[in-house]
Amino acid sequence: MTKSRRSAGLGRLARPESLLSRTEQVLREAIARGEFAGNRLPAASDLAEQLGVSRETVRLAQDSLQREGLLVKYRRKGTLLQPPALTLRKSHAPSSLLGYLQAGYPSRNRQDEAVTRTISGLMLQGATREAGRAGCRLLVHHASHTEMDSAVGQVTREAPLRGVIFASFGEEKLVRRTLGLGLPVVLLDHDLHLPSISTVREDSQMGAALAVAHLARLGHRRIAYAHWHLADLNPWRVVGYRKGLSEARLPRRRAWELSAEITEPGAVVLVDKLLALRPVPTALICFNNTLARLAIEGLRRRGARVPDDVSVLGIGGEEVAGLACAQADWFAMGRYAVTLLLRAASARRGAEPEHRLFPYEIRPGPSAGSPGKGRK
Repeated sequence: MTKSRRSAGLGRLARPESLLSRTEQVLREAIARGEFAGNRLPAASDLAEQLGVSRETVRLAQDSLQREGLLVKYRRKGTLLQPPALTLRKSHAPSSLLGYLQAGYPSRNRQDEAVTRTISGLMLQGATREAGRAGCRLLVHHASHTEMDSAVGQVTREAPLRGVIFASFGEEKLVRRTLGLGLPVVLLDHDLHLPSISTVREDSQMGAALAVAHLARLGHRRIAYAHWHLADLNPWRVVGYRKGLSEARLPRRRAWELSAEITEPGAVVLVDKLLALRPVPTALICFNNTLARLAIEGLRRRGARVPDDVSVLGIGGEEVAGLACAQADWFAMGRYAVTLLLRAASARRGAEPEHRLFPYEIRPGPSAGSPGKGRK
């Protein structure tokens, strides 16, 4: 418990940006603003002197931008802008189109693929509403996270864009390349510490901690947590669960952290693992509402009473009648992502990035109650 208590208050550290990364970004922004006369970059020595860096740093930055398709080097001619950079540099008339790229994460079963469908749908609805209110329109593309590279190319070729929202995606190299095209970027339902990038996501850590606190107030002391087997896509919830236990001065057991596929068979395995624990936890927090619903069905098939034997609480997602859960406002998140994108697109110089966490709130329900007699 000492180790858990010591680390509970630590947050994620922002990775310091290297001199090379900063040089790349300065050059990208200068290309987007059309600051290089004749579509030609100055000599590396001149750029190095202007930026206060070494010629080697400038050379490496140019090599990176060349790999991204923004520059091309010719012997005796120097370093010139490539057509993609020229096209976007010249297109400074405000566009009413906003790119919206929704990433998917295919799995071996369809229900796993649908884990974020409700949430992504709400975020898209919010973004569409705010874009329409601002006189803009979303150009929406859905793609597997492994195919986002080609999706970015397709959406930027279709029409001039004012900016791009990446939903549930934050691969650094692709985001940097999109910035290099002169387009502001906002990450929705993801986080990435890069300059000029604003992020909007729900406070998953807070949501899990609130769930623990709610169950603790009901009198539970043995609280288990079931996370999605692809939990690397959301590492904050398990941190919040552990923090919540620490703050409530409740015991923590590694065996109480259970992994599950969000399917009926996955819930069967989850329930079997839960009921095999000794002593059996009196409460179960699930990664999302879908898993909570499936877990309740599995518990009842095994003859376990909810909430008398086991209380169940979900963290966000679909609306499930009678389910106690923590919910965030994903619709508002989509709206706010558009607000930040338009703010960045309207700024003459790079807008100060904002990192917005949307809070959760507890919605009590009959699936979570006080522990049954003799089970506290």
